[in-house]
Order: sequence, then C-alpha cells, then structure tokens
Amino acid sequence: MMYYVLVAICAIVPLLAIVVEWLTGSGISERHHSHHDTYLMPRSMTGVLVISMAFMGVLGILLGWLCRVGVFVADDTAMISFFASFVVVMCVMWLAMRRYRVSTYDDHMDVVPYFGRVRTIRYADIDQLLWSRPNFMMRGRSISVIVDGDVKAVLNSTFDLDQILIRINRNDVLENAPH
Repeated sequence: MMYYVLVAICAIVPLLAIVVEWLTGSGISERHHSHHDTYLMPRSMTGVLVISMAFMGVLGILLGWLCRVGVFVADDTAMISFFASFVVVMCVMWLAMRRYRVSTYDDHMDVVPYFGRVRTIRYADIDQLLWSRPNFMMRGRSISVIVDGDVKAVLNSTFDLDQILIRINRNDVLENAPH
C-alpha cells in the first residue's frame, strides 16, 4: 500500500507543478505598474525545478517498478521512497521560489521572503544597503537591507538590482562597491 502512495506522490506532485507553472507563469520576471514595480523569480528558474521534479518522479516510478518485477534486487518501497522524498523537497523549494518577490513603491518596498511574513520597509528607515553573497555556491551578489541594525530583507541577485536601487534612491546608505 505504501508503495502506491509513493508512486502517486511521484506522479501527481510534478503534474500539479507543471499545470500551475503553465497556467500561472507569465514568463515576465518584472511587472511595471503605474504606482509600483514587482520583481519575481524568473520563470526559467522555477521551470528548471519543475522539470527536475518531473524527471525524478518518472525515474522513480520506473526504477521502483523494475525493482517490483524483480529486474533489480532492491526493495521497491525503499527505491520509490528516495525519489518521492526528492520530489517533495523540490516541490517545497519550487513553492518558496514562486513566493519570493519584491514590490517597490514611491516611499517603501514590500519583500515577500521565501518563508515568513511580508516585510514592509520604508526607504527613509534604511540604515545601510550591503552587497552580500547569499552562499558560496551563488555567483551573483545580493543586497542586504539593514534597518535598525538588523537585516530586514535580502534582495536576491536574480532580480534587476539596479532598477530596485534606482527606485529606493538612497545612495547615501549604499556600500561603495560590490565585493
């Protein structure tokens, strides 16, 4: 019974992600409106996660079935469990990346982080804007927004940071040069 539940996870989760990505994705990572601009993760980035989910789901179902019919000497439930857990982790990552966005207005910005609540930051309250590297694997640089001595948000390097900085218009708090 558990085997079939895991097969369903490997099949249904990627299919739902494909449908959601296809129906809701506009392909535009920046949306300009008269009173604000919104920056989203590029569709190419979220699409790669969906493709990975689908590939690993199909591969898991195939290898699990081959174990079940005796081609491979391995436990079919253990085999499909690995792939189902991969699909679930990729789905959580995909949902988090689809959630992340930055909206800039005339006097403030709203940052919706990967996880957690929306952060509204008034431009006048910003103490410092620091160039940062999110981790050792990322090539681009992000910007840490510091308010009252705490990092209130990180503006991801996948966004058009130049446009966001122009909208913030606080060169007095921007670190001189990226490191």
